[in-house]
Amino acid sequence: MNKPFTILIRIFILGVTLICAGAYMFRNHLDNEYAKDHPKTKNIEELKTWAQTAIIQKYCEDYSYAKSIQNETSQQRELSRVNNSRYLSVPQLVRNVIEDNDLPDSYADELFHYVDKEIDKCE
Repeated sequence: MNKPFTILIRIFILGVTLICAGAYMFRNHLDNEYAKDHPKTKNIEELKTWAQTAIIQKYCEDYSYAKSIQNETSQQRELSRVNNSRYLSVPQLVRNVIEDNDLPDSYADELFHYVDKEIDKCE
């Protein structure tokens, strides 16, 4: 009678250990992704370099893909999605980076105008 109870306890402890290890690994994964998405710097030139790779390059790739779609309806839908990301998520990314680095709002304005001007070149 005591043996099945011991086995159940060991299975429970093993399960809890695996869940804790998985949660720890997932948290580290999220921390690493966040670090890649949000550079820590006070230099506007480094922020512009980050924006070039993280925002502008992705937008240009998405835009060129949308323009390459042959079906006009699908192309318009994809272009609309890409433009929505430009006007909704790009300003939020810029704002997040500026706030995370405790930089003044003038940096946000300068970085956003830089990103907007570079995105215009893609189109």
